[in-house]
Amino acid sequence: EQEFDVEDEVIVTRTLNVDGKSSVKINGYPTTLKTLQSFASMLVEFCGQHDSVGLLNANNHLSILDKFAGEGLNELKVAISEKCDLLKNIEKQISSLGGSEAERARTKELLEYQINEIENANLVVGEDKELKEKFDFISSAENIFEKVSIAVTKLSDQTSNATGLVYEAKSALNGVSEFKDIDECRQRLEDAYYEIKDIVETLEDIKAKTEFDPRELDRIDSRLDLIKKLSKKYGAGVEEILQYLEKCKTQLEDLENSEFMLEKLNRQKQELETALKQDCLKLSDKRKVAAKQLEKQLMSQLEDLDMKGTFFKVDFEEVACSKKGCDLVKFMFSANKGQEVKDLHKTASGGELSRLLLAFKNVMLDKEKVQTVVFDEIDAGISGHTAGRLADKLANISKYTQVICITHTPVVAAKASAFLLVSKNVVDDNTVSVVERLTDEKAVIEVARLIDGKKDVSQTAIDHAKKLFE
Repeated sequence: EQEFDVEDEVIVTRTLNVDGKSSVKINGYPTTLKTLQSFASMLVEFCGQHDSVGLLNANNHLSILDKFAGEGLNELKVAISEKCDLLKNIEKQISSLGGSEAERARTKELLEYQINEIENANLVVGEDKELKEKFDFISSAENIFEKVSIAVTKLSDQTSNATGLVYEAKSALNGVSEFKDIDECRQRLEDAYYEIKDIVETLEDIKAKTEFDPRELDRIDSRLDLIKKLSKKYGAGVEEILQYLEKCKTQLEDLENSEFMLEKLNRQKQELETALKQDCLKLSDKRKVAAKQLEKQLMSQLEDLDMKGTFFKVDFEEVACSKKGCDLVKFMFSANKGQEVKDLHKTASGGELSRLLLAFKNVMLDKEKVQTVVFDEIDAGISGHTAGRLADKLANISKYTQVICITHTPVVAAKASAFLLVSKNVVDDNTVSVVERLTDEKAVIEVARLIDGKKDVSQTAIDHAKKLFE
């Protein structure tokens, strides 16, 4: 998926710099930490003593059971997923056609109301802008009439008006027009005279048309108010409202012609729901068979780990069909014989959960695809004979996948086939961690140190350690 070149070997490198920045590479190709985490999870599984918390979450129980059941469920799960997608698509089509009969009746009634409301308004494209301009003009008519009247008076309606004065000035220059500059001025005055006359005529025309009619203003105001009200419901402006009208008409037409299509879709939906239910019940049956096997194998594993009085059960509850099927699955547990079986998270202690996690790992050996499992102090809180049994289980897992086990328990450590000693030392006032690969002889000494608890180990502890290795 990431397009890395991969052959037989994968080399992962992460460099942490002093400035806090880091770089990640997979086979020499730079990548992100998120990609590395996703990639590494396919190669290495980390199990600390607190990782059994995942077992407590009932949301994980179905996926754990399905993983145990294996590939036998895959065909059914794919078929169920496909049917769920088809069902969702059919429901979407039914919804687009108005849903149920009652829903369609409501939708039809609403569409008819909206169509009538818009059509009764008799809207014309562009009328909102035209009415607005007209409204603004009539609202200002009184003021316009007064101002235009003053302008006309100044230009032509009084003794010393602009038109007459310009004309007189032009006429005065007629007698000396043989001079070039004066003739040019005379010509410009003549042009100005005719321009002013034209302005006067235009203003007179505006003045004649400027009438203030309160009834017309009310009519325009009412019309604009209606358009505003419709705009709030169906779109900004007359054009959008009319577009919405056409959309409603198309939808109503589709709705009226949808009876046949709806009948066909509802029939398909019913058939699909029946088929889906059958597939979900088949899947549930297969899960129940797998659950019995899981219960049996887990009980056997727990018995090996000195939990003979325990009882483990997979509880099923039928729920609505979905891509996961129709099962709600919960792991039930009783730690002691005669005690009530309860939800796992209500009854199991920390030590019991650690052993339960290890039991799960053993029964899932051939289901897991990771190449390495890291157990971080999975034996915490366990000692004596039980610790020996736990060591056997870890050794069994190592037959199928590489196991890296961090432990302070001598009997567990002695089961290993390779040894790494992790220690902390102070060098130049700095604490450093050191990892040392041990020979078999050194491994015996370190296990003896775990037994003795002293820096200088006794011969008795060494002899005991050798016995453990044997």
